[in-house]
Amino acid sequence: MLYRATRNRAFFRSVTVVVPPTWSGAHCSRQLNHTSAPMQEPALVVSRPHPVYAHTPWTLQVGGCGAPGERMHMTQEYLTARNQSESVGDAGRVLVQEWAKFRWGVMEEYGHLGDPLYPPYHRTSVHDHAPTGCSNIPVQGTPSSCDPQRETCHFIPSVSKNNGVTSSLLYMHFLPHVTEFCNKQTHDPKSPTKHNVLCQGRSAWEVMQRHSDFSDDRNLPGNSSRDVRPMFNYVKPAPKRFIIVVEDTTVMNAQKRWDFLRKAVRKLLVYDVPAASEVGVVLFDQTAYTKLPLTPTPSTLEDRQRLATSSLPRNPSQVPEGHKCLICGLDEAVRNLEGGARSAEGGIIIFITAGSHLPLQDDGIRELGQVVIEKRVRVVPVIYPVRDRNPEPAPGVEYLALLSGTQSFTVVDEGIGSDSKVSMMVSLMDALYSALRIFLPSANDLPLVVHKEEYRGGIMSVSKGSFTIDETLGGEVRFAVTYYDLGHVGNMVSLIDPLERVQENLNSQEEDGDVNMIFVTVHDAMPGEWNYRVENRADSHQSLFISVQATPRTPSGSGRMGHFPQLTGEAITLHAWTSQGAAPINSTRSDGAMPPVIVYAQVSVGGVSPVVDADVEAVLLRLGYNKTGSPYDPLTFKLFDNGNGDPDITKGDGVYSRYLRALEDTPARYTFTVRLTDNSGRAAIVKPTPSPAPMAPNSDFSYIENYVHQPITERGPRFTRALPYDPAAPHCCGSVVPYTNTQLTGKLSRAVSVGVIDVVGTTVSPGMTPPSRVADLRAEVNVATLQVTFYWTAPGAYRDHGVASHYEVVFSRDITAVAQGHGKKIEGWTDPLQAGMSSVHMMRWLRHDTVYFIAIRAVGRAGAAGEWSNVAEVFMPHPPTTTEIYTRGSTQGGVIGMGIGGALGELGTTTPQPGSISTRDILAMVGAGCGLLIIILLLAVYYIVVVGRRRRQHQEKQKNIEIVDCPPMSKTSGEGDPESETDSISKPPPPENMVAADITEVPATRSLSPVQSWPASKLLAEHERRQGPDESVDGVNPPDEMSPNQQQPQHLHIQQHHHPDLGVPYMPQPAPPHPFYYHTPNGHYIEDTLPMDGGSLVSTQPSESLLVYNVDTSVTESYRAPSSAAPTPVSWDGTTGRRSAPMKVPPPTLPKPTLPSHLTLSGSASTGSLTNERKRRNVTQV
Repeated sequence: MLYRATRNRAFFRSVTVVVPPTWSGAHCSRQLNHTSAPMQEPALVVSRPHPVYAHTPWTLQVGGCGAPGERMHMTQEYLTARNQSESVGDAGRVLVQEWAKFRWGVMEEYGHLGDPLYPPYHRTSVHDHAPTGCSNIPVQGTPSSCDPQRETCHFIPSVSKNNGVTSSLLYMHFLPHVTEFCNKQTHDPKSPTKHNVLCQGRSAWEVMQRHSDFSDDRNLPGNSSRDVRPMFNYVKPAPKRFIIVVEDTTVMNAQKRWDFLRKAVRKLLVYDVPAASEVGVVLFDQTAYTKLPLTPTPSTLEDRQRLATSSLPRNPSQVPEGHKCLICGLDEAVRNLEGGARSAEGGIIIFITAGSHLPLQDDGIRELGQVVIEKRVRVVPVIYPVRDRNPEPAPGVEYLALLSGTQSFTVVDEGIGSDSKVSMMVSLMDALYSALRIFLPSANDLPLVVHKEEYRGGIMSVSKGSFTIDETLGGEVRFAVTYYDLGHVGNMVSLIDPLERVQENLNSQEEDGDVNMIFVTVHDAMPGEWNYRVENRADSHQSLFISVQATPRTPSGSGRMGHFPQLTGEAITLHAWTSQGAAPINSTRSDGAMPPVIVYAQVSVGGVSPVVDADVEAVLLRLGYNKTGSPYDPLTFKLFDNGNGDPDITKGDGVYSRYLRALEDTPARYTFTVRLTDNSGRAAIVKPTPSPAPMAPNSDFSYIENYVHQPITERGPRFTRALPYDPAAPHCCGSVVPYTNTQLTGKLSRAVSVGVIDVVGTTVSPGMTPPSRVADLRAEVNVATLQVTFYWTAPGAYRDHGVASHYEVVFSRDITAVAQGHGKKIEGWTDPLQAGMSSVHMMRWLRHDTVYFIAIRAVGRAGAAGEWSNVAEVFMPHPPTTTEIYTRGSTQGGVIGMGIGGALGELGTTTPQPGSISTRDILAMVGAGCGLLIIILLLAVYYIVVVGRRRRQHQEKQKNIEIVDCPPMSKTSGEGDPESETDSISKPPPPENMVAADITEVPATRSLSPVQSWPASKLLAEHERRQGPDESVDGVNPPDEMSPNQQQPQHLHIQQHHHPDLGVPYMPQPAPPHPFYYHTPNGHYIEDTLPMDGGSLVSTQPSESLLVYNVDTSVTESYRAPSSAAPTPVSWDGTTGRRSAPMKVPPPTLPKPTLPSHLTLSGSASTGSLTNERKRRNVTQV
């Protein structure tokens, strides 16, 4: 099947099956070869059922288009139930499908029920939907059209009507005649499949042809009659073989280097290498010799210690470093692996050598590499010690890690005079442990490190801390204290369990002076948070190191995990790597010649059940020291399992990924570590659904029933061998793993060392690197509000780090044009958020009954633009209540955009324009224009009629103003009526010695008083007219007729507290008439009995000189400060003619203008004053 699908260009020549090491010949009818496991990682593993996909085969893919997968997974039940296995399709075609994903990096070409990005149906026209997929001709089945946003869509292909369908194996692989992949001619780039989105519309065969298996005319088509049957080789793996190669030159003789090396190797042999493994030690200087032949690792501690004692000499040799022979040590290790007529293939060599100031020559590198390639061994270089202050990448033994698919590790020299820090020994122990972890990923073979902390000496007498034992661990917990000198550890080493009980461990402590460690071992440890206290007596330049290792909990162990047997005995593991492996990288290069580096971390149980919502953090630490002489600060960044498509392609699969952040300082060497925590209790293990879930429309992943618990023989009863497939079953992998059931992990902590990252090349500004691609753009249409909401994950300014500058958005009816960035632009899109955050943008969409496509890309701060996103589809059906103004061809319609928190604004430049205007559209536009003209005419009529009427009424009011002369008044007292607060001024009370005059009543309805309507100049003119030479008031002569010896009346002395109150508010209700007195220069009061019209009250700025004053021309100009005293005002009682009790406190008065000294406020004139001069009252403006 593979040979036919690849057009006679590829087939399986040989297959090696590695059976479990516990199997014997009785378990297998085939002949078993007892040899080492192959050097390469397995392509397919037989694992337990997936919690979601159950027994359906699936491939773990973490890279993008064209990137190979990690491994394929099949269950034992799927492989053994041959006939029933076809309920998920023909076994051969299923294998070819998964192999294409694993080997050539293609993706599935079918939709997923409830998937937000890859739906089972997609719109092909205004009224039609088609199944999501890729085939040479349309696949016939039911339903032929289904809207996934409104209903649950399961496409059931016809059994007898699809004989002409020959592709694609990534779609309907179970149809009887499907034997090909889609090529450029048969591919449908518009279908929203995962392959189309990630491969940007290229067909599967186009992607496969770029692989090294087919590029440059490799593996040309062969004869169709060629024998392509594979050869099977069944292997029972031999125990793992470890050879430790150690440099033995004078470089190791300085300070404590050799002593620390001996202790680290001893710790590896005694406590780390698993039982039943084989281990040997080789030393080299200018020659090489075997110190410890390849020997099985004993199972008892005493035998292991005895074995480690003879592993290294007490003192190093005196051979200069420059005479060392690297190839000699490598050859000697290979000879040990080949002993006993065995092959060296699969052997593991841990190569410990000092970092050299002189790089290896090309000949030396090629010679070392040739041994690795020919012998198929795996080498892990450990550079100890690194003596450069700022080490840089250089050709050396690190190249062997690249050839053998491993990692290299470094240990920085930390000498203090003739001494060394204990931290250097701990770093070497950690490097050797990490080298073993590459080949022993299971926690059953090598305990997991759950805690590690350094406590510097000379700071505090007791070092306190805590660590977490999660539900999957606790079978055996080993608490270790590493010291420089035994005297640095006091007598107190206490452990407190989660119930706050102190463990009595004084008698259970183990001391191993050969590795400088004190151990406390706890069996079947209680899950939860443990605390510890250790008496720290270390010197100020040394430290104590606390580390905790744990093994998985046994099935009979305590804890909640015992209730879930499928998880018992397997621990939560953290596995981290990079897309570049051990190769040097240039993270700032953006010319496309070197792909960007992606960091991956898989968190799972047994490599199958994902752990979701965990907090995963990558830590980069540059080796060396900065300009101030201090170590460099670590660089940290979070990893995401968000399924944004670039770089994380599937949400919820337990694989956290992100692009490596910009490393501007080049060349440089970094150590790379990944840390895991439970994210404040949110981390959870994906588990099978324990009970059937009811199917409900529009509920994501509600179709997952008890499918994962059903045996294959009980599934798909309505399907026969003619159609051996169940489309309702969940299939890998979509944009998100559709899990419905999880279990919290509780407290969780892990850390792994990935190795060394060498950064080379010329430094390039990160601003020149474009943002990552948006690959999860999707649109949701709300017909009721005519709104479209877009969702996507924000990229960064540099790949997926930082904040981009802005977005560019285009849309069109042509999906091909939009995918390439062509179309009308949308302005006013929401601003970018921090990389990795969920983004939302809302738009009003006023175009109906037409399918539009939208794409987006981010632009960095320096102008570098990312790739165009996946294409989102928008279809706004015509709402029944929408008027013709918003019809399909209306020019009034358009696109209105709104970012979250922003205002809607019409994007006129982006309004889609129709290709032609129909008659209905023309009528709609004409009607809209006529309606607008009618509205304008109505407004004009309203203006003419209403405004004109108001003007005529105003003119009539002006004509009806009646001027009434004030009759003589008698002497009275009191102020105006308290209800007459519509008067614009307050009336001063008459003097006490004034005799009351007859008051003539006037009607309640009266004209506007002159004091309310006349300006000050007119009032003054009227006052002068009334006080002319021929007039007198109340029988009193005018002031100019007074004799020179006549004294000024006392009542003319009006003090400051009698000034008018200008703060009386306007009252619209009319008040009854009341006497209103005006003070005249001759001392009498004039009564104003004119009717008041409160509605015509007009006020102006009041004058501050209302007080009566006399003109004194004999005095010199001087200034007198006005008095601030003011008594409480009183109200006028119209019935008694007297002032009543104080009514209210007047508002503050404005400051009065300062008067010259000859304008006296007292009212008395000096002896030289002009008595015949008219004394006038200053009238305020009202």
